[in-house]
Amino acid sequence: MARFIQRPIVLDEHFNDGAVLPYGLTVAEVKQAMHGTYDFFHAINPFLVERGYGRLEDILLGNSFAGVLSETLVKNLSDASHTLTRNRKVGGHPDLILSGRYPGDAVLRGEDGIEVKASKTKGGWQGHNPEKGWVVIFRYIVDTLTEPVEDRHPTEFVEVLAAELEEDDWSFSGRTGNSRRTITASINVRGTAKLRSNAIFRNPQYVVGARRRRATPE
Repeated sequence: MARFIQRPIVLDEHFNDGAVLPYGLTVAEVKQAMHGTYDFFHAINPFLVERGYGRLEDILLGNSFAGVLSETLVKNLSDASHTLTRNRKVGGHPDLILSGRYPGDAVLRGEDGIEVKASKTKGGWQGHNPEKGWVVIFRYIVDTLTEPVEDRHPTEFVEVLAAELEEDDWSFSGRTGNSRRTITASINVRGTAKLRSNAIFRNPQYVVGARRRRATPE
């Protein structure tokens, strides 16, 4: 099978069994969700490639692919967890809520739960608002530049980080004047430090600040 549609291998040695997780979520359940996400893309990408469409990550560029990846992770975490379920409210926060707590497992703004973000950036992760609560970041690499296409690196998770953030762990960027820029909030240095100090999964070849690490496809 060509490299670009191969299924990445999840190495147990890269998991931190001592990671702190809330609401009954376990490292084993995160691992199960990662496996499920790899299985999904390994099922769909060969199908798409055989029909001439290319991989999903080559069709949906940038934030569109990150959104699909995030939703897939939320679904798989919901399936794996014994205590948490997917928030079925469109645009609801957080992504994962306590099962059975809200009618229909849907709430616009829930008090307890976990927000899930998939990102290829090494820090400065963004949201729409500074939110107090638990956040899990799935950092991934995606290669959309290598030629020929068949030699591209398969999309792979390199870090999974978790932390309970306060509003002060975010920096808010509003609008000025007639700007139509999307309002965003970014996790600041303090929030990033909290996340990096509580890694669930970490491939040492991609540790930020390491002296030697493999080049990251962008």
